[in-house]
Amino acid sequence: MADVSYARFYTYNDGTGLITSEQGTAADPAVLDAPEPPTALGVGDSADITFQGTTASWVYQGISATGQPFFESQDGTTHIFLSPDGALDPGDPVPPFAPDAYCFLAGTMIATPEGERAVETLAAGDLVLTASGQTRPVLWVGRQTVAAVFADPMRSYPVRVAAGALAEGVPTRDLYVSPDHGVLVDDVLVQASALVNGTTITRVTQPEATFTYYHIELEDHALVLANGTAAETFVDNVSRRQFDNHAEYDALFGDSRARIPELDLPRVKSARQLSRVLRDQLAARAAALGFLVEAAA
Repeated sequence: MADVSYARFYTYNDGTGLITSEQGTAADPAVLDAPEPPTALGVGDSADITFQGTTASWVYQGISATGQPFFESQDGTTHIFLSPDGALDPGDPVPPFAPDAYCFLAGTMIATPEGERAVETLAAGDLVLTASGQTRPVLWVGRQTVAAVFADPMRSYPVRVAAGALAEGVPTRDLYVSPDHGVLVDDVLVQASALVNGTTITRVTQPEATFTYYHIELEDHALVLANGTAAETFVDNVSRRQFDNHAEYDALFGDSRARIPELDLPRVKSARQLSRVLRDQLAARAAALGFLVEAAA
């Protein structure tokens, strides 16, 4: 454990996302008794913070894009963050979290040789089925907890793909993935945000206060079946340090792993890149599910 000093102790309202007070000076810092640096804490870990001679235990919630660690009181009633510079004022918006969010929302069912399993129950060494019918061992499962009040909704809030939205019976049930997560549609890997159509595929605008994504890493970039939908596994064009449990990966593999090449598939990253054929296909599925669909321009 190490003492880490900060010059300011802020409270904030997690309903409005605004700073409510600023306390402390450079001469009277808050002192965090936690691993150095604070990002070594995992979401949900406890840390002692001493301020004006009083020490209390707080629950770590994450770190902002500008490096300030966020905490919640043990009873969940008060929220604070620490800042080294004092450059913020009451009424300012709380700085957003640094990482974008990736992967499958907790509760997503992944196909395995023994049947479907919730993604959060998988661990290294477990077997999963790929979309091509192969049985493959899991190398690692990354976990990322998101606090909605700090997250960028467009980059972090889940996208809901309704049952049957992509094809008959695909997904088998509503699928929730991060906006940049790729699913296979007609041999094209399409990021979920590019599929949003306002009916069968929508952005979740009011997620839980905190929600958790899980990403499955195999030996290579592959497609697994998530709620019956072919969806991509982890590929390391995303840093593993964006995950809460990256230290677990470092302990297992360090820098020994070779980089993972991406699947040899075209990738659609935005709605404007989506072909007219795929747009019409999604519209037809929406109509088949009973949604009124406006004619495409």
